[in-house]
Amino acid sequence: MKNKFPFKPFVLPGLCFFVWLGTIIFFMFFYFDSSSAQESDGWEISSSNQLEYSTDRKTHQDIFHNWTDLDLSYGMYGMSLRYEAHQPDDWGKTWQRLSFRNFRFSTELLNITAGNYYVILGRGLILRSYENRDLRFDNNLDGVKGKIDGEGFSLTLLGGTVTGKYERLKDPLQALDGRIAIFDWMDLGGTYLRTHITDFGLVRMFGGNISLTSPYGDLYAEYARKDNPPGQYFSQDGKGFYLSANLYTTGLGLTLEYKDYDKLDFTNQDVTYNNPPALAREHAYTLLNRHAYILDLFDEKGVQAEITSAPAEEVSLVANFSYTTDHQDRLIFSEVYGELEYDYKDKATLKGGISRMESKKEEGSPRRLAPLLDVVYYLSEANSINFVLEHLWTEEDRGSLSFYDQILSLTLSKSSLGSITFTHERTTEWQVREDWSGKRSWFIGTLDLTLGEDHTLSLSIGSRRKGKVCAGGVCVDKPALDGIEIKLLSQF
Repeated sequence: MKNKFPFKPFVLPGLCFFVWLGTIIFFMFFYFDSSSAQESDGWEISSSNQLEYSTDRKTHQDIFHNWTDLDLSYGMYGMSLRYEAHQPDDWGKTWQRLSFRNFRFSTELLNITAGNYYVILGRGLILRSYENRDLRFDNNLDGVKGKIDGEGFSLTLLGGTVTGKYERLKDPLQALDGRIAIFDWMDLGGTYLRTHITDFGLVRMFGGNISLTSPYGDLYAEYARKDNPPGQYFSQDGKGFYLSANLYTTGLGLTLEYKDYDKLDFTNQDVTYNNPPALAREHAYTLLNRHAYILDLFDEKGVQAEITSAPAEEVSLVANFSYTTDHQDRLIFSEVYGELEYDYKDKATLKGGISRMESKKEEGSPRRLAPLLDVVYYLSEANSINFVLEHLWTEEDRGSLSFYDQILSLTLSKSSLGSITFTHERTTEWQVREDWSGKRSWFIGTLDLTLGEDHTLSLSIGSRRKGKVCAGGVCVDKPALDGIEIKLLSQF
């Protein structure tokens, strides 16, 4: 695809930097020039710049991302700006724009935002607008949001259009959300939302929730209903139900959750408006995260239970079980996970875990068994060594395939300076795939540095496997790397 952007790859980072620096200098000049800045309730300015750049020696593909954020506040007033530039992004498209800007007015009782904003209503069954840069996901709203937050009650009114992957949708939505405290231990809430989707029709969503709290636990329940226009793609309206109970006492915690989502998916073109709890454990380890559950709001129900325990000061235990089916009780996804962590005399921390996953919606209905070992040895108060072993066996019904993936990583850390990590991944999948033509192993080194109090730099050199990155039941495919990747985060 021909690059229509007039600047060369290394010109754009410099341009973004000077735009960012010029903006900071302008507002700093205004800050020091204003006599009102000498008041105790004066200007507060914060800014950040996040840059990511990678180049692949085999495909000769450069990927560049940059986010520049600026936030200003003065007493009851505030303003936020964000400029994004991608040349190209992970999917090969070049674009840049002022992606986020708003003006805010805040008092103890009233909050008003005009411009871009994020919001979650309830637990996200009806609307969740948020940003996740690791997933390259941002569905912020552009409009007006007002919230009255009094003692024992709150009321939120909002309206606006939603950001798509590359452009803002033209279909506005409006919503009303309220909460009232009936007792100190009971809250009731309700939500109503409507929008008219082009080539689809009027969509209305409404629901209610209840929250109960006590010294020994809490209970939350939420119901949502989606009214679809008649004669369209859905034979009936959608509905969703979510229930969460937490029980806790000294050294022990128990979480129980239930979900039932039936034709609740709320989408417009390439944008998903809602994102309720997925009820599947989120893993920080690469192989487990790569095969995490992907939320399906059209047809699923399930449960999740997790127990955390600390039977001794140096020991902690985690046990998790999740099970999701469709409404015909056919299995979609299940996982059993256990983890034990042990602190040995302040000299080392040993963590062991094991997961068994089964996914019926993936091709081949794979079953996965994944043990892991994570050991940290403390050389001193500031220096440590971290060794991680991830191993994942996979069996598939297609021809009774069986193979494994393995990741070994070693990290040397110095708390005041940073760390260096070496990661090796290998697979035996090539032995059972007749059409396998890619790499069989990958090795990458990553240097993470803390530069003063305001900057962190990450430099990776080597090869990294393509794979999913997941959070909250949402996953994206991250491109493979065989070259150099640079990440720089600056905060002021």
